[in-house]
Amino acid sequence: MPNNKDFPFDFAFFNKTSLPDADFYDTAYTLIMDAAEGHSDITGASISLEELSSDETPHAYQARVVLYVRPNNLVATEVMTSARDSLQNALNAVIKQVRKKREQLSNH
Repeated sequence: MPNNKDFPFDFAFFNKTSLPDADFYDTAYTLIMDAAEGHSDITGASISLEELSSDETPHAYQARVVLYVRPNNLVATEVMTSARDSLQNALNAVIKQVRKKREQLSNH
C-alpha cells in the first residue's frame, strides 16, 4: 500500500487484486478526507478490495468500506464488474451514510 499520504486517523487499505494500489488508495484518500474535513466524528477507516472472479462470476470485484464514526460505525459493500466502480460506489454509499447521520444528529 502506498504511504504517500497520511490520514489523521487509523486507515487500513487491503487490495486483494492484481491491480495497482496507488489509484485506488488516492481515490479513497480524497473522498474520505473530503468527508472528514471540518468534522471530528470519523476516527478511522478500513477498505478491502478483492476480486471475486471465477468460472461462475467472471470479472467481479467487491469493495467493502468501513468508516469508524462516532457514535456508530458505518459500512458499505459493492460488487461490480469493475474494481474502480465497486470502490467508488462503496465509498459514495458510506459517505452518504455519514452525511445522513450528521444531519440526523444536528436535528436533535
